[in-house]
Amino acid sequence: MKRYMRICLIAAGIVIGLTPLLVSCGSNDSYSPPDPLAAYNKQVLDWQVCGGEFRTALGPVMSGVLDTLGAEATCDCAYMNVPLDYNNSAKGDLKIALLRVRAKKPQQHLGSILFNPGGPGQDGLVGAVIFGKNWSGADTADPVAALYKKMFLSYDLIGFSPRGTGASTNLSCLSELYFKLITSPSVDPSDENYNNVLYNAQLVADTCKPNPMTPYINSDTTSRDMDLIRHLVGDSKLNYIGYSYGTWLGTWYAGLFPDRVGRMLLIGMTDITQSLDATFLPQEMAMQRVLDEVLVPYAARHSDRFSLGTTAREVRQAYLDLRSAPGYMMTVLQEQLQGLISKSGEADRTLWYLRAAHLMNAYLVSHPGADEAAVTDWISGAQFVSDPVHNATARDLARNLKAVYFSKIRNELETATLTGTNALTYTVICNDSGTIYGKDDWLRASRSSSALYPVFGGFWAQNACIYWGGATVSRPPTAAVAKAGPIMIVQSEQDPWTPREGALRSLTALPNAGMIEVLDEYSHGLYPPYGVACVDKPVAEYFLYGTAPERMTYCQGKPLPADAD
Repeated sequence: MKRYMRICLIAAGIVIGLTPLLVSCGSNDSYSPPDPLAAYNKQVLDWQVCGGEFRTALGPVMSGVLDTLGAEATCDCAYMNVPLDYNNSAKGDLKIALLRVRAKKPQQHLGSILFNPGGPGQDGLVGAVIFGKNWSGADTADPVAALYKKMFLSYDLIGFSPRGTGASTNLSCLSELYFKLITSPSVDPSDENYNNVLYNAQLVADTCKPNPMTPYINSDTTSRDMDLIRHLVGDSKLNYIGYSYGTWLGTWYAGLFPDRVGRMLLIGMTDITQSLDATFLPQEMAMQRVLDEVLVPYAARHSDRFSLGTTAREVRQAYLDLRSAPGYMMTVLQEQLQGLISKSGEADRTLWYLRAAHLMNAYLVSHPGADEAAVTDWISGAQFVSDPVHNATARDLARNLKAVYFSKIRNELETATLTGTNALTYTVICNDSGTIYGKDDWLRASRSSSALYPVFGGFWAQNACIYWGGATVSRPPTAAVAKAGPIMIVQSEQDPWTPREGALRSLTALPNAGMIEVLDEYSHGLYPPYGVACVDKPVAEYFLYGTAPERMTYCQGKPLPADAD
């Protein structure tokens, strides 16, 4: 049956209004045109106890953390009105959600710090909560940790939901169509599979691009929202901590307003020298590199802990075997590892997932007719590793794999409806810089990556930007960013999501920046304090005293869990 597409567009919360009523007085030669943004610049933020949409955006865990801050800090929330279009305020307004953590007994007040956790599209409200918790609870008996307590007492911490997501006005792209089921291109490089990938990419573009709110969801408008936050809280300079895409956003702000940059810490540095979609391609190489160069030798060193082999070759073969696995086993494993591969503290769980997938694959090969109930029974009695506690963890991970695997076997499709964070990911990427790739060029790049990287090749195969039609804004020149004050970068040596190679290109382009490179560390985004004085002390002194970072500093990272035992 032929399916017709009906796309429903919602520009939620766009309200025509907030147009200032300005009266001109005096003679014609003293007349100055009215400021179309005056009403936004003169608004007073109504800070209230955080509830409702703010609590929903935080979720139950972070809401609980917020509640624990009461003894040390006051926590409040507010909505800020912003124009949909900064060049034409008559197009209507959006609301931006803010969450502020303030020490009850402040010391010298140094202003506010604004947080962005990346994405694009991740909700930043949580930033103020996490850092408020970490810094307020710092051990003052430790001289370095005491600096973070001082930071907590010196700065207001402000998290915000970027326009389009979280507790702010959400971008919603609704469709009655469904995404097609795809297999990891590293396993299935067939034309049929790639055609499904391209179909999904075009469906994203066709669903989100027509929304009237979409053109104004980009780093340029978010940077202007950030500057309005700075102005309304009374800061002359913007102090900022950004992760991953948040580093791209931070440098965008610095390019627009270099004279308004205060302390800017960028963690997990994006390559700002190329288009945003192109910065994601190296992730496939870098994730595979973490697996091969860090986790495979780690598993071999601790063969009794992971049961994947006593040599690197044996461990590597455990995942290579999955390339010929039936159904979607490699695809499911890739999906489960995407987040874990970016956190060195999750090294053990990453490898137990691999062990669970390896054994489940062996079971499915030897029992080709096994249904979900049979696999469930098998998991309950399987021994994945020798340690009983670790085996219980591996068994739970196997259950996760099983659930996703059989959902794909049942051909359970996901709707093409995208809202909030999911809608923003491609919208920001495509609006910020479009793409330098045509469809054929992109396919060649993806096929090459899929052949080179057995587990993670094809991770970024779907790219809506090739159907988007171009950027909606122009990125400020890098030379403008270089006019800002000193910028600090913290970069993990083996970061899989913002690889070192791109971070170094950004450093080269920014003569006003200094980088701390954390050796033998692959975590994407290190929350200061990281736990190593070589990293933590310069960061704190930068925020507290304005101590400019050295051009390049190398610090030894922390060991992996079993290596630390």
